[in-house]
Amino acid sequence: MKTTIITAILTLLATLPMKGSPLFSVMEVEDNTDIKLDGRSEDDNKKSLLFPFGAYQIGHQEVCVTSYNNYASVTISIIDVYGNSMDVQSSSLTPQQVVSFDISNYPHGTYTLVISTPQGTYLTGVFEVE
Repeated sequence: MKTTIITAILTLLATLPMKGSPLFSVMEVEDNTDIKLDGRSEDDNKKSLLFPFGAYQIGHQEVCVTSYNNYASVTISIIDVYGNSMDVQSSSLTPQQVVSFDISNYPHGTYTLVISTPQGTYLTGVFEVE
């Protein structure tokens, strides 16, 4: 029964006309680059080393940070090679929440992503804008 319903839904979806733009293009997916995070991340409950964040760059357009835990306060900054703050976002985060930064107007160069929390998390990652 489940197979029949799934088949019927897929058949219906295949026959519907496609309108609008896709949510993402194949080029964007292929152009994602993980940003390796280094530093320390202290979990209040366990006091152990964890990396509860992920970061990636989408081409030369966007940098995204994903939270894997709940945080009442997170500050995420992008710093240029001269120590100037390019962008800062502070907020509370929930698991799987993504914070994004538009880097499309950044000059070519090397930048550092900094993620910090009052609990002692301090992670950094380096990325390039070409």
